Amino acid sequence: MSLFLILISLFTEKYRPHYLQDYTFSYFTKYLVYLDELLNSGERHHGVVAWLVATLPILIIYNLFDYLLTYINLHIMWLIDLLVLLSVIRFRSILKKLISAGEQIRTKVKESSELDEDSLSPQELRTQQVASSIEHAINEAHTYLFSILFWYGVLPGVNGVLLYITALYINNHWGQDRQTDFGYFSRRMFYYLNWPVYYLTALTFAIVGNFEDALFCWRTQGVKEGESATSQIYFASAAGALGIRLGDPNSAQRLINGLDLGLGELPDLDHLKSTEGLIWRALVVWIIVYALMTLAAHV
Repeated sequence: MSLFLILISLFTEKYRPHYLQDYTFSYFTKYLVYLDELLNSGERHHGVVAWLVATLPILIIYNLFDYLLTYINLHIMWLIDLLVLLSVIRFRSILKKLISAGEQIRTKVKESSELDEDSLSPQELRTQQVASSIEHAINEAHTYLFSILFWYGVLPGVNGVLLYITALYINNHWGQDRQTDFGYFSRRMFYYLNWPVYYLTALTFAIVGNFEDALFCWRTQGVKEGESATSQIYFASAAGALGIRLGDPNSAQRLINGLDLGLGELPDLDHLKSTEGLIWRALVVWIIVYALMTLAAHV
């Protein structure tokens, strides 16, 4: 059933409104704002309490539904699981963004001929725009695809999915504030939830891409300590698998925090298609693993 629900979620994504996830979790976002006003005193232990108060009710309600439906012998819990997956998983939308990014970049490059002399050249502009699009696509694939698949397989039902997606929203709202310790716990919890997925997906990219370059970048460039260490390994492996360079050491505004990752040439428009293929192949590997695990569970 798990594999079946995943396939339905993936293949029906194009028929779902793009704002479904934001609309579904809009009430949860308001709840986070309320908790922030109620509990945020800047103290770390208050951040722990707020995180638990935000997360546990959702998990408790879901498991109560599961218990009650099982108790009355009504086997429709899979519908609730499917609705949750439909509201959070993204795949086609990520690839669609890559395609539209290519069209937008071509338009910007044509307009760049009218830029001043001290502005970026068309080639530099194209390289930066392509690299930024690839970085965001790889990041979204981790957050809304591979992390969802991983935690759906680890915990029963969609407990793992709910835990991860609530931790994501909590981190986006509280974890970005580093002026106080209130968001410290949300950052750490989100880091621990991401940690195994970063490593598994980095390994998958190496398998389906340029294996030697991906592992080389993993070993030599994913050496930073701290909360961003695992994400650096992930992006370094992706860049090596694609055979391109990502990040910008001269800019702290990029997604990869001004780092210079990867090997080979600078990214160009053709690499948008390569990124699409990399994500596709990685997903196929994960689906095959899911299928083997499902088969093994029924043998």
